[in-house]
Amino acid sequence: MPERTEHALLYIKYVDDALAEQGVAAVEGAISGISLRILARALPDGRTSVAVSLYRRVHRMRASGKAFHYWISEKLTSMARTKKDLVVLREIDRRTGKSTTRHVFSETVVESWIRGLSGTLQRWMHSMPQARRLEGPEPEGVDNAVDQAIAAIREHIGELPNWNDRFPLLKDDQQDRPASAYLPYLDAHDHAQVAKNLFGVRAYRRPLAREVQRLDISTLSWFAMFRGLVPVDWLIDAMRTTKTASGRSLMYERSLTSLQRRGIRSILRRTPQPVLRRILKEPVHQARRTLADAANCTAHRLAVTRDLDLLPEIIAARGQRRVRGSRDLEHLVRDLPAIERWHDPRGRTAQRVMQEESYALREMEHYNREIRLLPEGTAQIADWGLWKDEAFRVQALGLIEDRRRELMAARDRERYEREEARRLERIAKQAQRHQWALQTAALLDGREAAPGLSLVVARDAKTLSRWGAMLNNCIGGYADELELDVFAAVCEADGRVRLNLQITQSHGVEQILGKNNRDAVRELGEAAQQVVDGLGAMEVSFHLDALGMDGLRLPQKTH
Repeated sequence: MPERTEHALLYIKYVDDALAEQGVAAVEGAISGISLRILARALPDGRTSVAVSLYRRVHRMRASGKAFHYWISEKLTSMARTKKDLVVLREIDRRTGKSTTRHVFSETVVESWIRGLSGTLQRWMHSMPQARRLEGPEPEGVDNAVDQAIAAIREHIGELPNWNDRFPLLKDDQQDRPASAYLPYLDAHDHAQVAKNLFGVRAYRRPLAREVQRLDISTLSWFAMFRGLVPVDWLIDAMRTTKTASGRSLMYERSLTSLQRRGIRSILRRTPQPVLRRILKEPVHQARRTLADAANCTAHRLAVTRDLDLLPEIIAARGQRRVRGSRDLEHLVRDLPAIERWHDPRGRTAQRVMQEESYALREMEHYNREIRLLPEGTAQIADWGLWKDEAFRVQALGLIEDRRRELMAARDRERYEREEARRLERIAKQAQRHQWALQTAALLDGREAAPGLSLVVARDAKTLSRWGAMLNNCIGGYADELELDVFAAVCEADGRVRLNLQITQSHGVEQILGKNNRDAVRELGEAAQQVVDGLGAMEVSFHLDALGMDGLRLPQKTH
């Protein structure tokens, strides 16, 4: 690899020591320095680039309370002359790592580029009058140093290209898109050359040149995505059915970024020709927008991307005929397995270090809280210096783990004892209910409830089932409560069942219902009140909301 020579055209560096001393103890993220550097780099092939970087010095606090600082880039830009004798200005976003490029054809762009960065530096210097100079001129001499740097940049970059000379077919045309979109028109004097640049020399046809002359550059860039993937006749047919976009449509239509173009091209390269033909038949703006959305999750620098190598398998498994267009293809791309690719600049490394130390500090504080509950002298209270000792930390975490297991064992014993106490209490209550049910059943069984009516108490589930079948109700489902509650029937002399009763220890009679769950009055008429009074005479209580009591009054002895 050829060596690259570089030298500084401008280097300005200022720091504020007073702010650093105050901020490190109280202000998280304090800015105590700024730096602007302009470097000229020359390669052996004769090309020259100029790199401009703006850095800030940021202060942070560790979990231990110790301060540290680092320099982080705010702006990273460069200007270089390409092999095609064009000048490109590149900017890198430090937060996302995304780079944007644009071609420069005006001297004012160069000057505004440097003035904008130097203005940021000067505003910080004016807000910090006590800042100390480490490199570069005094504050009052910054403007002159910037002027000299701009002149030096013009000497190294050379004369800027002229738009009308380099793009003769686009003379005096409104440049509403980045110049990279117009590169097929570079030094082309007829549309035949543009067609060859877009689709290749072997794919050139005269009808293709006519369509290139008719359509706008945005539409042509879309069809150029299919270069080498489909027959050129398919492209010509699709271009003939495409209308030229109006000026207003071009104004509001967003051009594809370089990442989106790479992503779309990667998707199309892995897509079978029959599916590509269906996409070519769709409206250009619709297919382009759909595949641009799919490309956003496959060609991003930082976010989760998709494994496009599996796309041919997925399409084959689904069936080419079922991939009807760009929308189905987008869904397949989004469903592909994800691949995580994360960019970790220096600022994020510092954040990760602080997060790790913050977690370690929480562990130490938890350890100190836990050992206060132990007998005195069992464990040693830790400070930050002692906690950084690996051997001590492993021993301390082991002690906390043992303590946690002891507490869990104690909680398990307490829970078992509570459950056992509840079980014994439940058994005692059931024994009490059983004894009450036996006594009440002996009291009621065979007794006269009213003239011509007697009480019969159920002793087994078979009796309950027979009563339920005779009266068409659900009393047969209460078999589990037998000998805990009392289930009785009001029967005539011939054994015909007229009413069913459920009597509980806590509430007394809860249900007194006839056939099809009718109220007792509807079943027996006036005799129902005699049955209720007879039960009251036997000291059987009634629930205030007992079912089947509509139209009946409670016995006088019921409380």
